[in-house]
Amino acid sequence: MYGSNRPRRYLFLGILLLFLDPVYSQAKEEKKLIEPVPQDGFFNNLNHPDWGAVDDILIRKSPPAYQDGVYEPAGQDRPNPFTISEIAHKGESGLGSARNRTAMLVYFGQQVVEEILDVQRPGCPREFFNIPVPKNHPFNPDNLDNLQMPLQRSRFNQRTGQTAGNPRQQLNEITPFIDGTLFYGPGKAWTDAIREFKRGYLKVRDPSTYDDIAKQFPADNDIRLPFANPPPPADHYLKPVNRFFRLGNPRGFENPFLLTFGVIFFRWHNYIARSLKNYYGEDDERLFEEARRRVIAHHQKIVMYDWLPRWLEIKNETTFFEIPKYIRDPDEACTGKLCAFNGYDSEIHPGISQEFQTAAMRFGHTLVTPGLWLRGPGNSTNCNWRNHTLGMPNQPHGPSYRPIRLCNAFWNSREPVDSTMDDIIRGMSSTLAEKEDNIVVPDLREHLFGPLEFSRRDLVAINIQRAREHGLTDYNSIRKAFELGPLPWEHVTRHLTEPEKLVDLYQNDSSKLDLFVGGLLETTDSGPGPLFQKILLDQFMRIRHGDRFWFENKGNGYNFTDEEIEEIRKVTLRSIILKVTDVREGEIQEDVFIHKPGDVCRQPCQLNSNQNLPCRVNSAQVTVLSENCTSLKHYDYFTGSGAAYILTFLGLGLCVPGTVGIMICMAKYRAKQMQRGRQRRSPHRPNDDPNVFAAVEWVGPNSDERNVKVKLDRSRKKIHVEDMRRKPLRMLDLRSVKQKVHYRLSSDGLQNTIAIRVQGDIDLVIKFLDLEEREKFKKNVDNFLVDLQIEREIHEFTEKSIYDNAQTKEERQKYLDKFFRVICLQAFKRQPGQLQIENMSGDDLNKIIKIKLTRTEFADALGLKPNSIFVRNMFMMVDKNNSGFVEFQEFLDMFVVLASGDAEDKARLIFNMYDVRRQGKLSSKEFARMIHSMLDLSDSSISNTDMQALMNTMYKTAGLPQNADIDFESFAKIFASDEYESTLKKATLGIEALGSDGKQGGQSVMAKKRTTFLESYKFKNRDDSGLQRKNTKIKVKAKSTELPPSPAGQKLYEITRKIENYRLQIFWLSLYILVTIGIFLERAFYYSFEREHAGLRRIAGYGVTVTRGAASVMMFTYASLLVTMSRNTITFLRETFLHRFIPFDSAHAMHKIIAIIALLFTVVHCVGHGINLYHISTQASSDLNCIFREYFRATDVLASFQYWAFGTITGLTGIILTLIVIVMYVFATPYARRNLFNAFWVTHSFYILLYIFMVMHGTGRLVQPPLFQNYFYGPLFIFIVDKFISLSRNQVEIDVISADLLPSDVTALKFKRPINFEYKSGQWVRISCAALGKSEYHPFTLTSSPHEDYLSLHIRAVGPWTTNLRKTYDANNVDSESWTPPKVYVDGPFGEGHQDWYKFPVAVLVGGGIGVTPFASILKDIVYKTTQPIRFPCQKVYFLWVTRTQKQFEWLTDIIREVEEKDIKDLVSVHIFITQFQQKFDLRTTMLYICERHFQKIAGKSLFTGLKAVTHFGRPQFQEFLESLHIEHPEAKQIGVFSCGPPPMTLNVDKACAEANKNEGYPTYSHHFENF
Repeated sequence: MYGSNRPRRYLFLGILLLFLDPVYSQAKEEKKLIEPVPQDGFFNNLNHPDWGAVDDILIRKSPPAYQDGVYEPAGQDRPNPFTISEIAHKGESGLGSARNRTAMLVYFGQQVVEEILDVQRPGCPREFFNIPVPKNHPFNPDNLDNLQMPLQRSRFNQRTGQTAGNPRQQLNEITPFIDGTLFYGPGKAWTDAIREFKRGYLKVRDPSTYDDIAKQFPADNDIRLPFANPPPPADHYLKPVNRFFRLGNPRGFENPFLLTFGVIFFRWHNYIARSLKNYYGEDDERLFEEARRRVIAHHQKIVMYDWLPRWLEIKNETTFFEIPKYIRDPDEACTGKLCAFNGYDSEIHPGISQEFQTAAMRFGHTLVTPGLWLRGPGNSTNCNWRNHTLGMPNQPHGPSYRPIRLCNAFWNSREPVDSTMDDIIRGMSSTLAEKEDNIVVPDLREHLFGPLEFSRRDLVAINIQRAREHGLTDYNSIRKAFELGPLPWEHVTRHLTEPEKLVDLYQNDSSKLDLFVGGLLETTDSGPGPLFQKILLDQFMRIRHGDRFWFENKGNGYNFTDEEIEEIRKVTLRSIILKVTDVREGEIQEDVFIHKPGDVCRQPCQLNSNQNLPCRVNSAQVTVLSENCTSLKHYDYFTGSGAAYILTFLGLGLCVPGTVGIMICMAKYRAKQMQRGRQRRSPHRPNDDPNVFAAVEWVGPNSDERNVKVKLDRSRKKIHVEDMRRKPLRMLDLRSVKQKVHYRLSSDGLQNTIAIRVQGDIDLVIKFLDLEEREKFKKNVDNFLVDLQIEREIHEFTEKSIYDNAQTKEERQKYLDKFFRVICLQAFKRQPGQLQIENMSGDDLNKIIKIKLTRTEFADALGLKPNSIFVRNMFMMVDKNNSGFVEFQEFLDMFVVLASGDAEDKARLIFNMYDVRRQGKLSSKEFARMIHSMLDLSDSSISNTDMQALMNTMYKTAGLPQNADIDFESFAKIFASDEYESTLKKATLGIEALGSDGKQGGQSVMAKKRTTFLESYKFKNRDDSGLQRKNTKIKVKAKSTELPPSPAGQKLYEITRKIENYRLQIFWLSLYILVTIGIFLERAFYYSFEREHAGLRRIAGYGVTVTRGAASVMMFTYASLLVTMSRNTITFLRETFLHRFIPFDSAHAMHKIIAIIALLFTVVHCVGHGINLYHISTQASSDLNCIFREYFRATDVLASFQYWAFGTITGLTGIILTLIVIVMYVFATPYARRNLFNAFWVTHSFYILLYIFMVMHGTGRLVQPPLFQNYFYGPLFIFIVDKFISLSRNQVEIDVISADLLPSDVTALKFKRPINFEYKSGQWVRISCAALGKSEYHPFTLTSSPHEDYLSLHIRAVGPWTTNLRKTYDANNVDSESWTPPKVYVDGPFGEGHQDWYKFPVAVLVGGGIGVTPFASILKDIVYKTTQPIRFPCQKVYFLWVTRTQKQFEWLTDIIREVEEKDIKDLVSVHIFITQFQQKFDLRTTMLYICERHFQKIAGKSLFTGLKAVTHFGRPQFQEFLESLHIEHPEAKQIGVFSCGPPPMTLNVDKACAEANKNEGYPTYSHHFENF
């Protein structure tokens, strides 16, 4: 069995070996590959992978000396660096190097620094350690006190600088190794960007030069690598970074000389790659890495063995500092620290030292020349010195030689290198460095480049300040750290011409001497002094022996061979130059770092900073014209932003009044549109009666036009105006007209308008269908007036003139108001000031006295119908001269009787009104007619049976037999008996102009009126038989417990009661506000302290903490609004147990409160950002890059205000959001909702855009990662689900069953009940009309009951939409007889406080006007529940209906009647308060009241409504009523009060509840209200 498997195993192993063999062979080949030198330095040291890595800290050889021991810069007590620079380092320039060091050595040294060290980038956030500029300094010609040269602190390790044991440590952003960073970039991505990816080359600008290395230049930086790109100080403006080459050194374009080395080694890499092609073939990657490896090795060799010895010390022309061997001979004796350096050692830290970075390597600053000679091709006999080609403004010109001036070449390096690179190389080999001393040339000490705001700086001052900023200790302490003894002042200052100045500057305290100053003063002709030399050597030795990839290291397994190392050692900078440029061997000396006597083309003379330098050039004596360095310039970063800043915020600010203005204009336009809409087309209806005409009456500019019928009544000599239902509107009484009747005919347009003016009356302005209809009417009126023997006069005007000159009711009413005031003045003998007529002119008084009231005006003054018997009789009685008008004196005489007469006088006045024949008695028919006339005035009627029962009772009271005549004595027994004498005596005319400020017997007139009806508050309920059901204590005024005597105590007691009543609302509102405050404080604290490292607060101040706190509050509040908008969710939750703890009924109020909070913090946020953006716009763009890291711009583009406001998603969306908020809030004002509801609805729908842009606003990540979603997602989910529920309902069209137009502009809609539509009485819905727009929804309370199979609404026309709705469902506006009412959309139901009426043991329902609609549903529900075996907590319901006249709401009267019929448990008690009577005519009201009392005695129901509910005349006294409930229901601990109506009424109810709640021991009155 086993044997059978053996062949298979062999077969499998054979196949496996065949497969693995090429893999194994390839692996062997791969072993031959070298390990690439890590570009980030990590794992160069395998034992310490981060040693020498990018962003490694600068090591310290001396103890730190931070001022606070942690991070505060050292040397706070040291002299000003500018003063030190002036005293210790200013001197004569143009002194050549004592050891013939060349500019090649100096600028090669700069590129060495760029290879191993980069601490240029400031920390983030920016920290400034500016240097004050002394007065009289060249930088401060104006002697300013606060001028400072900016200096930003270096980047540091964020984990340091926290404690004294862990002081701040700065970072080196590149590796300290000589690893080609200078040529290949600081990272792989950078390297890839500059590679050709062909031939192993670096990317060449011109591919045609692939094979001509000497002509190659790097590719242009069209991909915008992030090179350092300060503004060239000579130009003082930012230039695009794409003007540079693609090189590895990010700072390689500082000057042409540094750039030259970059191009040289670029070419050298390609040269090596080309030479390796024959060995490695076309493998680009291998070619590139091998070339890179060799270029790095060549560079290491040149730096360590060619450049460094000459840099450290030149003893003579051939003797330089001896660098210890890489590997020490075994038999070589060694002492000192250098003995530790013997080959590669993983325990040697190669990191750059603070002393090296801040001072020692800066020794080269004293060698820098102010310029450079340019030399063309030639030899020692013809050096071919040349002018540079940089064109500088305001520079000297002439037949002279112009070398490159360093100060003007900063960051303008591309042009000279492009055109004269070989000349620059020759020039650097010939130009001698400055003398080895303590002097620094002006090009560095006064004209170093700087930022835009400070274009020239002092490098010496920067060196001194930088060392202090890094916390370096003093000079002698550092000498001690490097095993050197301290030096006295006389030794340190021996090279100074005035040493005492420096000693005095440091106050003779050598412990304050800065390292750079002391170290540079040690300089000798040979090179740096002992301290700097030791620091430099230590650094380079650690770099060499701490680098695993050093070219001499043979122990790494992939090292160079001995032959390769020998080849590397042969490479020199000169040999490289000769191979990659057009410089020929005889054109530069053998040692390019020094220029020995006899070397080719020594410089004509040493360049200095003077403009005119006599010099012998090319065997001729010439004057060398050195360029002037451009002067210091400043820059305001807000330049160019001022106008945009002002205009933006001014524009946003003006958007508020602008939007308000637009809203007002829209409202006025809407009003005009409605006014045009009021203009009706004259109905064309056939009429058989030649005296009746259908027309449209124009009432006035502010009133609706109305369809009317004009009737010519020849028998009564009147022109009657009625509506289409024959309801009298007005009349023109022509019986007493003696003057002409004027016609005014329209002569333009359709010529269909006519105005009739009759003496003493307002104009009748009517429009007909067309001219023919008008002429027909005019002809009939002509005949009518001829029959009445009245003259007429015809005029023609334009239609507009007719309207403008018409005498309207509105204008007439102004004089009538004054007329009644004067009447009151005479009747009550008041002072004129009380009636506010002291400013009335004599002409006005004269006109008023001459006013004659028509019967219509007389009736209007009393609030009565002009065609009623009561008005007719009253008018005839007052019109004593039978003129057809009531004159001033006639009206005054009547008014005096009413104002001051006793009960008998007033009763006789009424008696005489109906004793038309003056017989001194009234028949039973006349008496009945009197009662009927008064009932007719109140829009009430009475059956004959009830009338007979009432008259029988009154006759019995007077002691008369039935149907007997009534004389005045009997009449007085009925109406002026002892029971009613006081009531009748207090009755008067209730003309509105009278007011209530008059006093009668120490009591106001209105107060006495109220007592007229006091008896009506003390009533007895009777059943249908008139028997008493139950004695009630309602309306018995309770005695209140005494309040605290002090006002403060009373206020405290009132507040306590309010807190008790609104404890849930107060709790949740307080909790919400506390959460809001918490969110604000948390963000403010975070940005003030926890995010201090980000730096934004340091720029914008603590304003940023306020704006960030406000932003978080905005996120929270705007997200919260979605919850309050989730109506279905709220309605559902209020049906759960949660309603006991959360006042869901206050969701709408909470919505408004949250919106106000959101608006408040939005304003704070916007104002704060206005300040923040100003601060940000004044900062350098480079400084802002570290704060706003998500926003990148080209380095030549300044981040202006326009950029932050309009160029970022955060800024642009912020502006859009501000505009959206302005529009939404302006159109959410009560004025807009009242006049422009559609605009309010549309603009409020902007919330969708609001949230979209808020999400976008955060995604910009300008300051922080987006946080809005943390607040938004939860409410958004609730809202979306809630919206889906609504959409499932309101997208279904619902048929309207019926639409009725009721009085008081009420429209009754009845429509089908949708399937699964469940609701409770008192709830409301939102509807839209298909004919008026499907998307415009309006809320209305349901008047149907839950048990009914239909839904009904009663909608009052008070605004544009409801007015249009009434017109839409007005069948009179439709010609078709088969008209179908437009369909509706329904959304809901939604809950409100009214639906909780049944939860209280006692419920009080107060409805005013159309506000009775929720109670209609509740009353219907009560009717239904009384017939069902349903138990609920409510034991008693009081319904108070306040209305001008119950006839305006007959539909509710029917409901009340049904309630009374089915309320067998006496659950409901109804009270009807009719306010129109009291307001208009108290005498008539009193008579009606007396009749009402008589009728109730016999019938047990109201004379007016036919209801058992008692009808009251006047307004209810809510407080007295509520307090009396305590006596009626002593066991009730809480009483629910529900009111709905106009704000004044609900406010009175609320005040009554508040007052009643002050009573100790009384129940708590919980008030829920809605206004319309």
